[in-house]
Amino acid sequence: MRTLVIVSGDKSDIFFANQLAKSLTVVGIVVENQTPKRDSSPLVSRARKYISRPGLFFKKVFEVLDRKLIEPYQPYNDPSNSLDFGQEGLALETFEGIEILHTSGVNAINSPEYVSWIRDREPDVIAVCGASLLKRDLLQVPTHGVLNLHGGLSQFYRGLYTTDWAVHNGEPECIGATVHFVAEGVDDGDVVYQGRPVIEQGDNPNRLYEKVVRLGVKMMIRAIQDIEQGNCNSVRLERKGRLYLYKDFDVKAKRATWRGIEGGVIEQYLSDQQRRDERVRETLINDFSLLNQSTV
Repeated sequence: MRTLVIVSGDKSDIFFANQLAKSLTVVGIVVENQTPKRDSSPLVSRARKYISRPGLFFKKVFEVLDRKLIEPYQPYNDPSNSLDFGQEGLALETFEGIEILHTSGVNAINSPEYVSWIRDREPDVIAVCGASLLKRDLLQVPTHGVLNLHGGLSQFYRGLYTTDWAVHNGEPECIGATVHFVAEGVDDGDVVYQGRPVIEQGDNPNRLYEKVVRLGVKMMIRAIQDIEQGNCNSVRLERKGRLYLYKDFDVKAKRATWRGIEGGVIEQYLSDQQRRDERVRETLINDFSLLNQSTV
């Protein structure tokens, strides 16, 4: 099963690509640039723009002061709380026979030159983690479809930062991962597997996200193996969770999420775990925990 992998440059996505390359027949890896260019206009021009709009000017001043005086001391910036996928999250390893392409420009993955490069690899399936929305021309390239690892349970949370939002909203029981076929919507294609990580006292949003990704990698590998063996059983997602966009998880939301950890949101969940888990477990599609897979 010829597999092509599309990821961003985030630690979690690089880890995802390295793990798939070790376990499957990967014929190419695309690392998508998602960092917009910085404003390179002269400082004087930018100053004039802000000064002519007092509201925007004071907002920018506050943001600068916040970044200098407050942000460095937030718990999510403590090195002990940072995301850690080891060396496999820092850089792509070199694998014989696997070509690597780095895109340029933001959201350029659907450009004809990149679609052509991917088509030339003749993938049977494309595995995606952290990429931009893929359009029809790209979705039609692989013979067996495109699979996405979504870091959430799609019937509860769709979009971005779904682990954080589950904590923010006081619903740790809704933390999980979904492997699904990619449709033209957002995180709402037919589901192959869903799974939930073990939540423990002392977990924080970054640690929980690490657990979600590691579980999701196992689910993705198994899903592609199922396709190869003709055993894939995907199920339509009937109930769609709330869609969270990048702009929604601002500094205010992020700090509130971590305050929730300090306020005992994990302990509150664990004290009533059986009842709260049951509500979510009833909704799971192809519960991966029933397969009793070994850990990655």
